[in-house]
Amino acid sequence: MKFRAVMSDGINIKEFLNVIGTFSRMQKNLIINVQPKKLILQIESEAYDGQYLWCEIDASLRDGFFSEYLMDGIDSEHNQIYMTCLATSFVRALSYVRNNSVEYIKLKLIKTHMPCLAVEMSATISNEQDVLTPKIQHAIPVTVVPRNEWNQYEIPLEVEYDLSIAMPSAKSLRMLLDKKKNLAPTVTLYATLNNELSLVVETEVVTVASHYRNLKCVAARKPTDQEAYDQLTNLSEASCRVDTKKLAALFETINFYDVIMTANIRHEQALNIRFDMRQNAFVNYILPATNFE
Repeated sequence: MKFRAVMSDGINIKEFLNVIGTFSRMQKNLIINVQPKKLILQIESEAYDGQYLWCEIDASLRDGFFSEYLMDGIDSEHNQIYMTCLATSFVRALSYVRNNSVEYIKLKLIKTHMPCLAVEMSATISNEQDVLTPKIQHAIPVTVVPRNEWNQYEIPLEVEYDLSIAMPSAKSLRMLLDKKKNLAPTVTLYATLNNELSLVVETEVVTVASHYRNLKCVAARKPTDQEAYDQLTNLSEASCRVDTKKLAALFETINFYDVIMTANIRHEQALNIRFDMRQNAFVNYILPATNFE
């Protein structure tokens, strides 16, 4: 098995740190799935309740997120690598770039007395006489997941949703959900083809609704037959009731740069929040519908 990747763009490097930092606040363990054309970072999914959070980075373009990307999986038939590590260890290894610029960050799977993910970066330090470029190195212990356990980390890549709607700013949603999480355990999101998004919480004594207008909303899937076409034509609104605190926790922890946020709703079944970042990278968060009071 081999894995080596290099990031040379300063904004991509900081965005990578932001993704790892966000995941570390959501879950202790980080799963790294190395594939020939993409790198997937994910938290341990709470499979019993259908909650998933992952980041997918396109590694096929040399002028994209990675300037270098090489890998060999466990064998030719299963050309992937799954490994797990402590998310906080990854954050510490990258913490220098939070307030400092570097020329590159190199990730490499190595084996000393145990498997490790080596993190190397080249810093730039200037004084009156010289410009120094010291190398900063860390080794993060990882556990390489055997092939027969890969199914534990499968993520739902092919979910069909009913409506897809653009989201307002993360700051606006963060403030709104911070208030709503103390009112009720669940919040219902309604999207309509009239380009409206509503967030509603209900208690025994009050219903509080917040409305956003002029957000582009479109049907998220194509009908495959006449029955599906009729159902989709009549579905001008889709809604999903989810755990308020889990949704609020996401917006409390995210810290991305310029992203496009989209909510995809499968009516009364699941909510997907997608953050599209630069250079063909995105973060996906899926929350299942909940019925508890």
